[in-house]
Amino acid sequence: MEGNPILLSFYGADFTGSTDAMESLTIHGLPTVLFLDVPDPSLLKERFFYAKCIGVAGNSRSMTPVQMEQELYPIFSKLKALGSDFVHYKVCSTFDSSSLIGNIATVQQLAQKVFKRLAWIPVFAAAPDLKRYTVFGNHFATMDHETYRLDRHPTMSRHPITPMDEADLRTVLKNQGAEGLIELISGKRQIMDT
Repeated sequence: MEGNPILLSFYGADFTGSTDAMESLTIHGLPTVLFLDVPDPSLLKERFFYAKCIGVAGNSRSMTPVQMEQELYPIFSKLKALGSDFVHYKVCSTFDSSSLIGNIATVQQLAQKVFKRLAWIPVFAAAPDLKRYTVFGNHFATMDHETYRLDRHPTMSRHPITPMDEADLRTVLKNQGAEGLIELISGKRQIMDT
């Protein structure tokens, strides 16, 4: 803590998700500051010395894999240089993504290039405060007081850009090319949804 006060840094795939992450961290006692780009360490030290977490609000959720690589590689490199204990990529809580737009496998591959020593990457898709749940790898979202599997959700199953036709996140990730993530969700490694 004395050497580096930043416990967690994150990139949010969209602005609203970034503000959700900032709110959640702050409510739970971790003062968080949100930026549009990775801040200079001297700025953090001088003006935001109280911050325990910093976030970057992005828009990778709407990008192609090529655009994501151009956007995220330098940001991940800067976040790594900050030296926070944890680096988090905040996906949308409805997990809507595809092989062509917002591809989560692209994020996994870039993270492994930048952070190198990643043996595995935990995936926490659930956000109970937002009424998003994951059970046995299947993702659910609530709308109008009713909870739906993602592929049966009135909005997300018909999303104009990334319609979710599958609720099993193992299959969603496999279709995007994220083979290394699949074993995490299928239970070969024990993780918990938040």
